Amino acid sequence: MITVDDRLLVTNEMNAIVIDYTQKMVLKKLLMGFSFESIGKAQVVTELIQSVNYYGTDTKPSDIELELSAYVWNFFADLKKEERTALYYWVLNQKYLLYLEAFECKIVPFSENEFDLKFGRELAYKIYEPNHSELTQDTIHELKNLLINFSSELDLSVIDEYTSEQILEEIDDYCL
Repeated sequence: MITVDDRLLVTNEMNAIVIDYTQKMVLKKLLMGFSFESIGKAQVVTELIQSVNYYGTDTKPSDIELELSAYVWNFFADLKKEERTALYYWVLNQKYLLYLEAFECKIVPFSENEFDLKFGRELAYKIYEPNHSELTQDTIHELKNLLINFSSELDLSVIDEYTSEQILEEIDDYCL
């Protein structure tokens, strides 16, 4: 990272690289594991994606909700530190406006430079202390939403020889 006077600077280019990595590598790994289990050389569509697809964005039975939560948490826990950090940047980008709005509500008016500095520090705190800043919980929540939205875009009413191809195409669309 670039630092100036002990301040971490994340440039637009660096942020774009991290987000691109997250989408092409980390989210793709998440979606592949959610969609397929390998049995020998065959890729079989998982029961979990079929169940989540069946209920779509509606309320799911508690057993499916628990299974989805367990899948996301286990995936997250198995990531390398760098992959988790990349996900944190992705979540900051996803929830930027919500974080900005919450920050604006809790502070007294500052000059523009002071505001940028303090808000930047707030975001950096989220990255460096993800458990204390609730960024970890936000990340788990965003990953669950991603899986729900992803599965709801698929037609899994009939599982046939073209289903895997359809899922792979949708994964490619999500990971651009």
